[in-house]
Order: sequence, then structure tokens, then C-alpha cells
Amino acid sequence: MSVTDSLKFNKVLFDVWKVGFALIASAVKWDAPPQYDPVWLASVQLYPPAPALNDTRFWLGWVNDADVEFRLFTRRNPFEFQVLTTNDSASLHQSNFDFSKKVKVLTHGWLNHGYSPMPESIKEAYLNVSDLNIIVVDWGVAANVNYILASYNVASVGRLLTEFLNFLIGEGVSMDDVHLIGHSLGAHVVGIAGAYVKKGPIDTITGLDPALPLFTLGNKDARLDKHDARHVEVIHTCGGYLGFASPLGHIDFYPNGGTRQPGCGTDFRGFCAHNRAHMYFSESIISDVPFTAVRCESYDELYYSGSCKGTGETLVMGGFDIHYGKDGVYYLTTNAEKPFARGEGDPT
Repeated sequence: MSVTDSLKFNKVLFDVWKVGFALIASAVKWDAPPQYDPVWLASVQLYPPAPALNDTRFWLGWVNDADVEFRLFTRRNPFEFQVLTTNDSASLHQSNFDFSKKVKVLTHGWLNHGYSPMPESIKEAYLNVSDLNIIVVDWGVAANVNYILASYNVASVGRLLTEFLNFLIGEGVSMDDVHLIGHSLGAHVVGIAGAYVKKGPIDTITGLDPALPLFTLGNKDARLDKHDARHVEVIHTCGGYLGFASPLGHIDFYPNGGTRQPGCGTDFRGFCAHNRAHMYFSESIISDVPFTAVRCESYDELYYSGSCKGTGETLVMGGFDIHYGKDGVYYLTTNAEKPFARGEGDPT
């Protein structure tokens, strides 16, 4: 068989695989995954990596506009959301959206929705300390499916969020006032939105344990990257399994080394450690006790020892203020239960 014939044959096989998997995906009602499935399957790369926004493999991009809802919360409506609709100026101007206030956009991850602990706790924390526009991106319809499908839906949800942000720009919102915060798969959703938004860059993105399975360091167009905003901060809590271990932002925080978290027991599926990222972040917004971290000499120091002696420079993880102009890898320890922050003392 010639090289040309071989390439044609491989293309036919791939086309058949695409059609077959698409039919299966549309026919099967996915349940909550049993132990090590499908995250484990994805982590050993039995399926192609999640596509980028401009990738041609949109045959699984079944997310519709109606599957993603943008919910506005302010101090005038801290518990009852108002729905904002892309390209619907009336929905924006008749809502409690305040053009003089900063905008925080919260995006949940896999098997979650707009009422999940991640957006709820962070929304409540922010509104406790400041009068802001909080927009919760509820993409639960596309997130509550098999992990493989959910990871493939990230690009489509990122596109819809991009269109929504472009709508806000058209209505007079400056991207200098916008902070995107995403957990797990949601971290890649906000990364894609930040990369493609018009009249950017987005001011700040915070990635909370960005999802690892089916995402790769090499394909930064499909995941969160430090070029997706003017300033990108990442908190790693389940690195190497459910979350990325490698640095992705300008600043990368590694609580307790960034892989296992105290108080999580054996945590064989990693969900406890994975969720600690948004728990630490929400606490940091309202806590009088800071999450003080020490800067490592390099990521290698942290990678090989699980901790670092540090350079003497410290930085507070999370909180209300943004650490503009800072960079590097930072290590800290936490308590095993709430309150997690340990204060200004020695973070090691």
C-alpha cells in the first residue's frame, strides 16, 4: 500500500470513528461516572484531546445558545438572579447591572451548574465585601454529561461566553473592568473567552485547578494560558490528576504542594482536592486571615520536593486585590478544615 493510499485509508477510519462516536454520544444517556471512569480513561488519552475554538472537529459541538445562561447578581438582587441575553440590550439595561461597577464572571466545571458551591460561595463572598456585578455562567446542560463530552463542549461554551463579552463591550463595558474566574473545565472556558474577545485583553483571569484530562500543554489554544488576559493567576490543588500540575499563568499558587490536600483522606478520585481550589479562593475574599505564600526559586524546586524553601518574597493567594505586575510560582500550606488560611506566619 502506498503512502497516499495509507493516508486515505486512515482518513476513512477516522471519519467512521467520528460518525460512530457521535451516534453513540447522541444515543446514550450518560450517568454519573463510576470509579475512574471516564476521567481515568481520558487521562490515559484513549480519546483525542479537547479541541480548540477554531478546531475543525466541531462534530461534537452540540451546545446551543439556550444551554448556556448568564445570570446577574448584585447587592440589589443577591439571591434572585436576572437573566442577561446576548445581543438583547433591553435585558441588560432593564436589569440591575451597574455600568460604574466592576464585573466578575464565574464559570463552574464538570457535573456542576449555576447553583453549585463554586459560583454560589464566590458570589456570596464578593457581594459581602463589595458592590459588584456578578455574572454566573450556567452551562450545566453541557457540563452534566460524560467527562469526554463535557471536555469537548468547552470550546463551544467558550465561544458563547466570548459572544456575550463582545455584547457587553458593544454596550459600553470596558474589558479593563472584567475579571473571569473559572473552576476545572470552567477555567478553560474563560481562557478561550479571554483569548478571542474583541477589544481586549480581559483585565484578569483566575483559574481554579484547571482541568487536566484531555487537555495538553502543547495545545494552549484549547485551554487556559497566561496570554488569555492581561493578568492570569492559577491555584493548583489536584495537579497531575484532575488538574494541571504545570504552571499556566503569570502567578501559580500551589497550596500544600498542589497535588494532595490535608483533610481529604485517601481521596482516590481527587474530587476533594480538586474542589479545594474554589473553597480556598472564596474564603480568601472574606477572610481576615491571609493565605500567605512564599515564592519558589523555580517550578522544579516545587516539583521535585513537593515544597520550597523560597526566596523570601511572599504573596497572598486569592483575596480581593489583584496582584498586577507579579509573577512566579508560590507555595503555601493550609489547615485541614475551615478556616483553611493560616495567616502571616511561615507558609512552610
